[in-house]
Amino acid sequence: MIKACVFDLGNTLMNDSKVASESLEELASILKEEGILQDEEAFIDLYREFSRKIHNPHWSHTYGEVEWFKRALNALGICEVKPEEVLERYRRLVEEKTRPDPDLIEAFKFLRAKRLKVALLSDERSARVEMFLRRTGMEDLFDAVVVSEEVGVEKPHPLIFETLRKRLKVKFSEIAIFGDDEVTDGGGKRLGMKFILVKRYKDPTWGWGEGTQVKPDYILERITKRAVEKCLKALQEGCREKSPAVTSPRDHYGEPTPRKMNKTV
Repeated sequence: MIKACVFDLGNTLMNDSKVASESLEELASILKEEGILQDEEAFIDLYREFSRKIHNPHWSHTYGEVEWFKRALNALGICEVKPEEVLERYRRLVEEKTRPDPDLIEAFKFLRAKRLKVALLSDERSARVEMFLRRTGMEDLFDAVVVSEEVGVEKPHPLIFETLRKRLKVKFSEIAIFGDDEVTDGGGKRLGMKFILVKRYKDPTWGWGEGTQVKPDYILERITKRAVEKCLKALQEGCREKSPAVTSPRDHYGEPTPRKMNKTV
């Protein structure tokens, strides 16, 4: 019996890929208007390249990191502005694009009315998660919020799932986890959770966790009250949605497909 529903943040509750892309492009345009940049596209391409290739645990590819801006500016020979200042301006743009989603709020209120616990589980910077909760006004809708930066490990490491389970005070078999990533979010299934793949914002190019992809127990196009209600009913009845194969950057479910990246200190 499901007693708790857990939700990933990036590209599950919010379109991180779009927000990050639009914020970066808007930032580049502003910097060009100010005479700091000569070539917007070069700046954008360099930042995206460094963000894609360089990852440290808990770094935020949505909220940005000073290291990527530092490298992009250095590569272009720009020293008129500090990377810390550029990061701050970029994050303000991301914050402006973080808004409440009425469908999510309705779905979470429905779950709480059903006396189900609701939690947020994210591989993220704590500052980004705090900003998301503040900007959307959803703080009171979660019984628990677990962030990788605070735990010290990222999904699919068992410790982050165990931390979540303890805070919710339920068994793994009583948890349904909703997310866009078959490797990181799907990792909960190996511990006994039900894994629901959410496709609305799924981006094949967006993923830095390493591990084996897991086949979902259920597939949702998007999170709405009606969709979640139908999903829970199917899970309770032991059913699995008969859906077409999900487009994935990985090869086959059950096969290890590590994502290659560089790590910096």
